[in-house]
Amino acid sequence: MEQITEEIKQEIFRLIVIPGKEVEDIVKEINSNFNTNLDYDQIMQILSDEYLKNNLDYGRRLCCRF
Repeated sequence: MEQITEEIKQEIFRLIVIPGKEVEDIVKEINSNFNTNLDYDQIMQILSDEYLKNNLDYGRRLCCRF
């Protein structure tokens, strides 16, 4: 797994809470904006780790996307 910076993670979290934004769209946007090669599973792992780590209201908003 390639190195995921905090900047990329924050952008993923910002994008996931946008209504109507699908994870596949987030993968495309992150890859084009940050010149990375992330896939769907890597994005879902980041979201999953964040949910398990915090389990707060923000995590519940993430949970509804799964």
